[in-house]
Amino acid sequence: MVAVTGGGGFIGSRLLRALHRAGATVRTLVGPPGAAAVAPPAGIAAWHGEIDDPAVLAPVLRDATLVLHLAGPRSVAASFGAAAAYARIHAAGTAAVVEACAGAGAARLIYVSSAEVYGQPERNPVGEEAPLAPRSPYATAKAEAEAFVRAGAAAGGFEAVIVRPFSVYGPGMAPDTLLGTLVDRARSGDPVEVFDPRPVRDYCHVDDVVAALVACCGAALPEPTRTYNLASGLGLPVEELAWRVLALAGRTDAPRVAQESDRPRSADILALVGDPARAARELGWHAATPLDHGLSAMLRRNP
Repeated sequence: MVAVTGGGGFIGSRLLRALHRAGATVRTLVGPPGAAAVAPPAGIAAWHGEIDDPAVLAPVLRDATLVLHLAGPRSVAASFGAAAAYARIHAAGTAAVVEACAGAGAARLIYVSSAEVYGQPERNPVGEEAPLAPRSPYATAKAEAEAFVRAGAAAGGFEAVIVRPFSVYGPGMAPDTLLGTLVDRARSGDPVEVFDPRPVRDYCHVDDVVAALVACCGAALPEPTRTYNLASGLGLPVEELAWRVLALAGRTDAPRVAQESDRPRSADILALVGDPARAARELGWHAATPLDHGLSAMLRRNP
């Protein structure tokens, strides 16, 4: 039996469909009560509740041999005004999941962390052994969650996989994200703006991330807890990304630079590109979706 937390989210909803197609028996914690969420496929038992509530987790993880933990808010910018909430959901929530895994007798926990835990790496592409230097409440909470996973797996006797996706994108992503905003504005004819044209990011399509998570379910691990970057290994400046979106939308106007910022300037990360070699070598995984193909699919989809 497979348990998935965050099954109503951008990545989680696609993961549920992939597991369902594969014939797995799945239960999911969709999200907190009242939150916007994608409905799971028919036949998947679903709960709503807070991730740090053991009474909510117990029926979801009961007798689960495999747990995939994706729950929690994903906005870096929003975390600067909600540090306590992010710590509760990501750090304390993950600690609760780890305890529930031990109680359920799970064999493996797969935790979806974030490349944000690296902060500004000393060199790019960054490998999994690089030190963690988070620059936001979101990244700090994710790094703390990773520590709970490692410690809990060692004490609880289950295997753990930590994945660090880089900039995940694809159809259905939230409209308040960088790429969600760029695509919506390019498609509607509104001016396209970016807060900062300089940062270089590594973009990984959501379908490729889901494929990696599925690969993690059955992969032989070289050690009881293993970490993998989910990245393309290719960096692209935000300004060039905006130009690409405009060009694919058939527009010739230039992107604009917004006057305000969505986060403290001291928290900026100017380059964050992942080394995908370990995932390729040990999972047989690589980011297969070309960026222009993924962007075109987003532009074609109805709002």
